[in-house]
Amino acid sequence: MTNSTNLQWFPTNAPIASSRTDDIWFIDPMVGWAVNSNGQIIKTTDGGDTWKIQFQTPIVNRRPIYLRCVGFSTPLNGWVGTVSKEQRLYHTTDAGETWAIVENLPENAPVKICGLSIVNESVVYASGTNDPADIPARMMKTVDGGETWTVWDMSEYATILIDNYFINEDFGWVVGGKADNNIPKPTRDDVIPVVLYTEDGGKTWVNQVADISSSFPLGEWGWKIFFLNENIGFVSLENFTKGAILKTIDGGQTWKRLRINDDQENVNLEGVGFADENLGWVGGWGYDFLEGNPTGISSQTNDGGQNWEDANQIGQFINRFRFFGNPVTVGYASGKTVYKYSAAPVTAPLVERVAPLSFLTTNAPAQFEKSVNIEYTLPENVKKVRIDIWNQFGAYVRQLVDESNPIAGQKSVAWDGKNDAGEFLPPGIFIYRLTVDSNAESRVIRLKA
Repeated sequence: MTNSTNLQWFPTNAPIASSRTDDIWFIDPMVGWAVNSNGQIIKTTDGGDTWKIQFQTPIVNRRPIYLRCVGFSTPLNGWVGTVSKEQRLYHTTDAGETWAIVENLPENAPVKICGLSIVNESVVYASGTNDPADIPARMMKTVDGGETWTVWDMSEYATILIDNYFINEDFGWVVGGKADNNIPKPTRDDVIPVVLYTEDGGKTWVNQVADISSSFPLGEWGWKIFFLNENIGFVSLENFTKGAILKTIDGGQTWKRLRINDDQENVNLEGVGFADENLGWVGGWGYDFLEGNPTGISSQTNDGGQNWEDANQIGQFINRFRFFGNPVTVGYASGKTVYKYSAAPVTAPLVERVAPLSFLTTNAPAQFEKSVNIEYTLPENVKKVRIDIWNQFGAYVRQLVDESNPIAGQKSVAWDGKNDAGEFLPPGIFIYRLTVDSNAESRVIRLKA
């Protein structure tokens, strides 16, 4: 897709994580970081031509870590949030060369840190959780660069919280969903979107979409928030059956729900981003993994969200957009890999981007009803191999393999759709990660009804 400045979307040379690169942060058009479902923090200093794996998450208390969000205040100072309670937040002060777990979080910190807003070196906001079972939803912040943290309960306003965006220390938004207070154990099917706004650093909140709450279907919630400028903003609405976004043109005072009306009926949306007031995109997990349909599909609008068309060529499984310039001169999106919005593709040879698989024998999403085989090949002298499974929201569900000093060769293990407690899981999208010593690869699978 091309706009008036002749910019197009191209894949960068970031590692291809077939499940997802969950988030990106660029400090300038050339230098940026990404976190992916392989459990890696990666960095580029040349606009995506080359990437370096800076950090591979460890196994903590027999559990792997799933990274969710990343943000930097300066080229040196950055933070990464996770949806794994074992290690919820990482911090770097040397541009990512080393990452340290944040040890001084309060006991009641959000169980999962789904969203980060890095206001400056001193002020950081974090929000979570994206799982209604993790009651209550909470937020936390630091105003002294992480020396101390303040946590507060958000259950009055939300059942789940995901992304947040602050324009300064006091003014900001957080998005998620709210279930009726009379429901004792709410699920995602019980929530409707909330767009919560504060002008006093989180002491008080106003739901800016309360006046249109009757227009929301149950089972829908806000996922990502994106402001083009001080007046125009968007929120992606995650919904398994009805794709939509929210839009404001008055700085959040009022919002309007807009359906995604492209031919492919895109739903299950997560990433949303706009290059200008007319041209924008949404993406996510897509409509379905049915045979013949694309996966992780994307959509484009040329009229500010009123009408949409298929745009799967821009990238797959999109979860975040970032842009530079006014008018935009370059942009990035995180999904199956990291994509770049520019006048020309990255310069590294294609062969360097499409590297051969190391261990897993397939790079294609799979779907199954009762059981799925995961096939992989191990080299000689492997000390440890694991296969772990999460759902699409990063909730840990199963350890499938945990083997020391395995025999080399081709392997296969079946997953029957059950969690660690032996319970059958509901239909949905799942991510499995194969960890071979210090190397990791991940794939996406769909459990059908």
